[in-house]
Amino acid sequence: MGAIRIQHLALGIALTAIATGCSSLHPPVVIKVVRIIDNSETISADDYERLREITEDAIDHVKSIDPTIRPQLSLASQKNFIKEIEDQTESGFGPDILITDSDTALELHKRKLVDPIQLAVKDRDDTPDYLFDLVTAKNGELVGRPVNQFVQLACFNKERLNEAPATLEELQNSSEDHSFGLALQLKDLFWSAESFDAGEAMEAALAQRPPDPKRQANVTNWLRWLKSASYQQNISFLNNQRNLREALANGELDWITCWSSSLRELREKMKDKLGIAPLPKGPSTRLKATTKLQVWSLGHNSSRRQREKALVMIDFITKPWAQKTYALAGRNSLPVNRQAAKIVASKIPGGTEALLMYAQQSLKENAAKGQSKARVFRDPERYEAISEALLDTIYDVRSPEKSSEYILKNLREGGS
Repeated sequence: MGAIRIQHLALGIALTAIATGCSSLHPPVVIKVVRIIDNSETISADDYERLREITEDAIDHVKSIDPTIRPQLSLASQKNFIKEIEDQTESGFGPDILITDSDTALELHKRKLVDPIQLAVKDRDDTPDYLFDLVTAKNGELVGRPVNQFVQLACFNKERLNEAPATLEELQNSSEDHSFGLALQLKDLFWSAESFDAGEAMEAALAQRPPDPKRQANVTNWLRWLKSASYQQNISFLNNQRNLREALANGELDWITCWSSSLRELREKMKDKLGIAPLPKGPSTRLKATTKLQVWSLGHNSSRRQREKALVMIDFITKPWAQKTYALAGRNSLPVNRQAAKIVASKIPGGTEALLMYAQQSLKENAAKGQSKARVFRDPERYEAISEALLDTIYDVRSPEKSSEYILKNLREGGS
């Protein structure tokens, strides 16, 4: 099975033509779908049960549109995911559809493990351009189709905390009787950079604009806050979001940053103890929402008929009706389709703030900012440079001043 475990979920789908009365002229087509989840090691029965609850209806609806489609769904943990997909693809048995986040989709494309997807102009019309930027490779190819956005929030234990800290200052000055957790990944900490408007300096560096002391000071202030937080006895930096969730559910932490994609799991484990709140605000007065994009990509090993049916499934899941229906069923994601998002935003934790991003990104200035952020996150070298500076600052290897200089210099020299 390898370091990563991928298990098949039948979901009650018969794999014979007799089950649906298909004639020999239209034999069934098995579509292998693999979905990545934030598990560090193995996939549990609970993981599959959660997926089954939100997937069966979608599968049934897809089959009503095209009864020859036989989706075969698998879950995969993040650990060694790309290497496992690479091994499967090289052996000729890779999946037809991969459901991942935008960062993973870009890396899969870089390694030639997914094929670019072609979309007509009408298929892009009701999805904000900045979401497509997040899944556009350096060569301009679209590596997958945006489907959902998961919103970053604060999750806390209501039996331990009456309310979540509203500001970074409150978080840092909280009683030592309470414990707080942050993840050490840049993608999970970038919200704190935007709380200090530190992203502006990064955008300017990427655009090759001259250094600006005020913008650089925002980056330095952000890193000072992270360094100061690392000294707090009641603030812990853990390796990843999975570790944070387990610590919250086990009572080892009282408050963590979390993604809305994990709310179902936390609700099941914590019941009425789970509290949900916005992330704490910093000095910035600008309303922001941090989101993680779910992407559907095309595998490299599909036959002509498998590719045809895979595209039918992707087209279906991005229709406004499907986007609205499944977002409301799961209550943990915001559709990328503007019209569907307007309907469900108030029903999703953090959805109203995320919806405002759709309107803000229609402005030329904000659209450019979204593109700059996308360039940082899709460039491994830039991403690693910022991540290295973050760790060096938190571990007190390098001063916030030196780290901010390093980050901006690296972005400026690597920008194009």
